[in-house]
Amino acid sequence: MLTWLLKSLLILIIFVPFATCLPLAALSLCRTPGGAEAVFWAGPWSAAFWTLLYSQLSACKFWLGAEHVRQWREAHGGLLHTSIIATVWMFGALFFSYAAEFLLIVTARGATWLPVATYSPLAFCWLWRKAHA
Repeated sequence: MLTWLLKSLLILIIFVPFATCLPLAALSLCRTPGGAEAVFWAGPWSAAFWTLLYSQLSACKFWLGAEHVRQWREAHGGLLHTSIIATVWMFGALFFSYAAEFLLIVTARGATWLPVATYSPLAFCWLWRKAHA
């Protein structure tokens, strides 16, 4: 149990700051071939992280307080159902981010627009929330 907790904390300490900062860093990293490759492989994980956060926080209107979040969660099927939906958003973002990057590399043969392709699932999530608000 202690080993599992330490692994989880290590992942939290390393991954969350990395995933949080990568969208801005990707703009300058794509100027070099090595940086573009790093964005290609690590960017979709950051996009999945941001999509997971945005899909849940924008849906439940957390700024209205904990009671509103609990009511929203119960109205939408409970904790298990909303967690499943969040997981689908996250893995969908991961898959479609890699797909968009691959399509960009195959068609454009350049890394200038790589951050746009990488974070396109987050833009889709934003559009989805605006359309279904």
